[in-house]
Amino acid sequence: MSPPTAFVCGVTGTQGGMVAAQLRANNIPVHALARDTSSPGALAAQALGVTLWQGDFDNLTAIEAAMRGCTLLFLNFRPDFTDTSADLRWARNLIAAAKAAGVKHVVFSSGLSVNAPEKLNAWNPDSLLAKFMLSKQAIERETREAGFEHWTVIRPGNFFSNYINPLAFMFPGLVDKGVTATAAKKDTVLPCIDPITIGKFVTAAFLDPAKFHGHNVEIADEPKTFDEILGGLSAATGRDLKAVYLSDQEIEAQVATSPFVQGQLASRNLIDFVDMDKVKSWGVPLSSFDAFLEREKDRVAETYRVPS
Repeated sequence: MSPPTAFVCGVTGTQGGMVAAQLRANNIPVHALARDTSSPGALAAQALGVTLWQGDFDNLTAIEAAMRGCTLLFLNFRPDFTDTSADLRWARNLIAAAKAAGVKHVVFSSGLSVNAPEKLNAWNPDSLLAKFMLSKQAIERETREAGFEHWTVIRPGNFFSNYINPLAFMFPGLVDKGVTATAAKKDTVLPCIDPITIGKFVTAAFLDPAKFHGHNVEIADEPKTFDEILGGLSAATGRDLKAVYLSDQEIEAQVATSPFVQGQLASRNLIDFVDMDKVKSWGVPLSSFDAFLEREKDRVAETYRVPS
């Protein structure tokens, strides 16, 4: 019997990169697509032993070639602000190719609250955030109903990696001025996660499909307020990083056009969607903000370096 081989979405990105690294650490071959196989992210993936094909998720020929021989599929998509239907289209392309290739187990990385987004604070079904959430909900449904021998949905929380480049743009002013405004409240507790934990959970699911089959797995590493996150970053960088909490009037003026403000508003009760005791019951080692900052200290320093 040939060893399992995984097709991993987004190996040049945050989640896919961590999943690929964990799979390779367990000697599982990884196939993936990259638009540019000579980019730094693609070269880093190849250094891990990932086999790359040039293409994207709309390129059916490239998908079919890369999927050939795979028995595992990790689905994960970055939001496309210019085409909110893209991730569902891509998921369908990949699922169809995976079925044809004989894939046995699919894991989709969704997000906390995707099962019941209407319970989020300030839910607006017409917002851009809602479009992304409902698209993820549709992909969850496709994952469950596609007919794979095994399926698992992972729902991670707020990424620690959002606070360093290339994602720190989500907090305007934080890197360059040391101050950022947020629609979260001062006492909002965020269910935070180190992306390495996503990699560990996905790998655990692939290594023990019977245990994880048919489960929607909510995951986080530790709860943190925004001030606690900025405090950790301040200690790590030597800078005084602060948050300004938007008033209701300021939020009202921005929420219709800013998906980031929409997400921050929704985050006010995101902690309600994860049970940390249940997370720990899976037996997968968890990380922490301190561990993340130590592992990524070079990227943290580069992000927050003050130009001389």
